Amino acid sequence: MSFTRYSTRLIISLGTLVCCLLLHLPSVGQSTIPLPSTSSIPEVSPQQPLIIPNLSNFLVSDWIWLDGHRLFKIAATKGNLSERIQTVQESLSIIKRNYLNTQSVDPTVEIRTLNNLPVISVGSQHLLTITALDAELRGVEVATLGDQLKTTLVMALKRSRIERQPQYLQQQGLISIGVIAVVLVCNRCIQLWQRYLSRPAKAIAASKMDVGSKLPPVQFWIGFSGLLRQVLSILRVSVGVLGLLICLDRFPYTRPINVWLFQSLSIPLTLALVGVCTFLLIRLTWALVNRFALALTVTPLLTPITSRRMLLRISTITKVIKGFAVPVWISIGVIVALIVLKVDVGPLLAGVGLIGVAISLASQSIIKDAINGFLVLLEDQFGVGDVIQVGEYTGAVETLNLRMTQIRNAEGQLITIPNSEIRIVANLSSEWSRVDLNIPIPYDANVDQTLDLIQSTAMAMAEDANWQPHIIEPPQLMGIDDFDHRGLVAKVWIKTQPLQQWAVSRELRRRLKLAFDQADIVIPVPQHSLWVQQQHS
Repeated sequence: MSFTRYSTRLIISLGTLVCCLLLHLPSVGQSTIPLPSTSSIPEVSPQQPLIIPNLSNFLVSDWIWLDGHRLFKIAATKGNLSERIQTVQESLSIIKRNYLNTQSVDPTVEIRTLNNLPVISVGSQHLLTITALDAELRGVEVATLGDQLKTTLVMALKRSRIERQPQYLQQQGLISIGVIAVVLVCNRCIQLWQRYLSRPAKAIAASKMDVGSKLPPVQFWIGFSGLLRQVLSILRVSVGVLGLLICLDRFPYTRPINVWLFQSLSIPLTLALVGVCTFLLIRLTWALVNRFALALTVTPLLTPITSRRMLLRISTITKVIKGFAVPVWISIGVIVALIVLKVDVGPLLAGVGLIGVAISLASQSIIKDAINGFLVLLEDQFGVGDVIQVGEYTGAVETLNLRMTQIRNAEGQLITIPNSEIRIVANLSSEWSRVDLNIPIPYDANVDQTLDLIQSTAMAMAEDANWQPHIIEPPQLMGIDDFDHRGLVAKVWIKTQPLQQWAVSRELRRRLKLAFDQADIVIPVPQHSLWVQQQHS
C-alpha cells in the first residue's frame, strides 16, 4: 500500500508538472538576463498575429527571435509582414555571426536617423527601420522605442555569447543528464505501477471467471485498471517528450527546434491533445458507469433471481449509456477543437441544428425506434442475454440499443429487428423458466405405477447435486393430460433457473427412457391397423 500511495503522489505531481510546462513551454528558454520592461506591450501568442485596430490599413505583427528567445515585435501590413520578418531575421543572423566571431564583449549598436525614422544597425550591418506602426504597437514614441530595442538587442547578443561559452555548455549538459535521469526514473516507476495494476486483474480473471461467462465485478475492475494503464502509458510518453524538449531548450543550438515545433505543429499538436482528452473522457465515462453499475448490483438484500435480473438489466442499460457517450464526447471534442483553432462555431451549430431538424422530420421511423427502445429499457421487457420470441423469430439477445435489437437464433443467424417493429415479445428467460414435458404412456400399462415411476425419476433428478442448482422447485406431476393416438399423455412441470429448461428437459427424457426400460414399459409409437376384405362375386 505504501508503494501505491507513493506512486500515486508521484504520478499526480508529474502530471501537474507536465500540464504546467506544456502551458508555458514557449517561454522556458527565456534567459535570466533582465530585458527591458514590456508591461506596456500587449501579450500575444507568437503563433497568432496581432490585429491592430483603429488604423487605415489591415495591419498585423509578429515576433523577432534570436536563439529561440523572443526579442521584440514588428508591425506591417498583412501582405508585407512575412517579407519584413524574413529580412530582419536574416540581418539578425548575420549580426550574431559577426559578433560571435569578434573578440569584442560589447556589441556596437547604433541608431541613425533616415527620413525622420530611427534606423538600427550593428557595426556595418543594417537591422531594421523603426516605423510609426512599430511605435504605435508598443504605445510609445518612436525615439523611446529605438532606445528600448537597442538595449534589448545588446543584452540578447551578450546572452548569445554567454550561452556558447564552454562553462555554460557544461552546466547545461549536466542539467540535461539530470533531466534524462529523472525521466528514466519516472518511466520506471510508471512501468512498475502498470505491472502492479495488471497483475491483480489477471489473478482475479483466472480465479473467479468461469469459462464462457464473466462476473460483473471482474469486468468493472479490469475496465477501470485498463483505463488507468492507458493513462499511465500516455503519461510515460508525455514525460519522455517533455524531457526531450527540456534538453533541447538548454542549448542555443537546439532551442530553435522547440520554437519550430510549436510554430509549425501547433495545429496538429492541438488536435492530438483534444483527441487524447476526448478518448480519456470516453474511457473515464465508461469506468464511472461500470462503477455505479457495480454499486447497484452488489447488494445482499436481493434474492438470487432478482439479483440476476437486475444485473442483466443494469448490464443492458450500461451498454446503451456507453454507446450514447461515444458520439456525445466526440461531438464535444470536435467543437472544442474548432474553438481552439479560432473557428466561429455559432453558424456551424445553427446549421447542424437545422440539419438535425430536417433529418428528424424525414426519418420518423428512427424516432419511433428510439422511443420504443427507451420503453423496452424502462419497462425491462428484455435485456442482453435474454432469449426472446418476436413474431416468428426466436433467439438470444446479443445487442440492444435505442435503434435496434439483434438476436441470435439456434442456427447461428444474427437477426436485426428495428425496435419500432417489436409490438409483441415473449421473454423466455425472465426471472425463471419452466419445463413443460408431455410423456406418452401405453394404454395397456399400469397407469398408477407408471405415474409413480415418472414422479420418482423426476424427484431423483431434482435431488441430484449436479442438477439441484438449476431446479428451483420440486417437479410437479400434473397427471394424465390427454388421450392420444399413441396412448395416454402425462404432463410434468419443473420450475428452473432462466435458460436452463432445455438442459433439464433433455436430462429428464434420458432418465425416463432408462427407467422405462428397466420397468419393461415400452414407449408407445403411432400405430395403424389395416383391414383387408375380400369380396366374393
